Amino acid sequence: MDIYFGTIVRAARVSEGGSLFKLDWNKKTIVCEVPIVPADPALDHDPNARGNVRGCRGIRVVNDEVIAADYHTLNFFDRDLNLKRKMSDDLMAGLHEIDIAGPSVWVSSTTLDAALKYRLDDGSKEAEFWPRETPEFKKALDVEPLPIDKSIDNRTTFLDSDSFRGPSHLHLNAVCEFRGEVYALFHSKCVVANLSRGTIAIQDEKLKHAHNLIIEEPGVAYINDTHRTVVREYDLVSGEQIRAIDIKKMPGIKALVFRSAVRALREMGISFFGSHRKATARPLYLRGLALHGDFVFAGFSPATIVCIDKSTGKLVDYYFHSTDARVCIHGLTVV
Repeated sequence: MDIYFGTIVRAARVSEGGSLFKLDWNKKTIVCEVPIVPADPALDHDPNARGNVRGCRGIRVVNDEVIAADYHTLNFFDRDLNLKRKMSDDLMAGLHEIDIAGPSVWVSSTTLDAALKYRLDDGSKEAEFWPRETPEFKKALDVEPLPIDKSIDNRTTFLDSDSFRGPSHLHLNAVCEFRGEVYALFHSKCVVANLSRGTIAIQDEKLKHAHNLIIEEPGVAYINDTHRTVVREYDLVSGEQIRAIDIKKMPGIKALVFRSAVRALREMGISFFGSHRKATARPLYLRGLALHGDFVFAGFSPATIVCIDKSTGKLVDYYFHSTDARVCIHGLTVV
């Protein structure tokens, strides 16, 4: 079994901000690595040390191609991570998670709070949702549209968070098509929304700062509660939580956090206790989620992947990639 995962290295130079990896899960061996750096346009300067334009985001495998998102581009590789082609668009800004829908791909343009659908073969845009402009969401969530000129290239327009963040920012960071309808996670509003219907499917304060959204039959939504390091399952019909899988309580996790803290203290000295460390080196920051057969795979910082039995919620296996809490898992998929 192979796992493709991406990292973001907080506070690193953009050119060293993260990579795409192919992992042989059975041997726990990295087969190959490709640095992921946004280019065309290049983004050498980033005012936000936490991540922003750095590293590798959503990942999916379609046939023989591995698709990995950077800040503004979908990069297409073969299964040995040789680059084949790229796809970008003027509205791709702050890409996070992606989802495959037949011959097309949905992307979450998080900076712009948009869900966009493109054909995989030629990159033509097929559909788009702008929930901050949808009357139902404007009323239910008390948000206003983002001032944006959609006719221009917006990939470098909103690099400074002050230019787009505010009380109306949804932080739409995951999109998922299920039974022909499109859902998105608005983590700043603690909401999973049905974009196709303009309705709120799930609302839970524990989804504040959440990442990832995967929905499978018979209508179960899996979401990473990022700050609490919990994988939460919800019933899509009722919106109620079914189960919470608390990774912090699993064996070996506390020891990992201790090693990470010791390393950070040794490298950072007294600054370890400052606010900068809390922003750029946060242990157990949960991001990266994949379902494969009877298992749930989740990633967290320092870059670690855990395999959880879907039926029991128990830890089955794990892979420690780094002891540096600044190195975070982001994209994650299993084949």
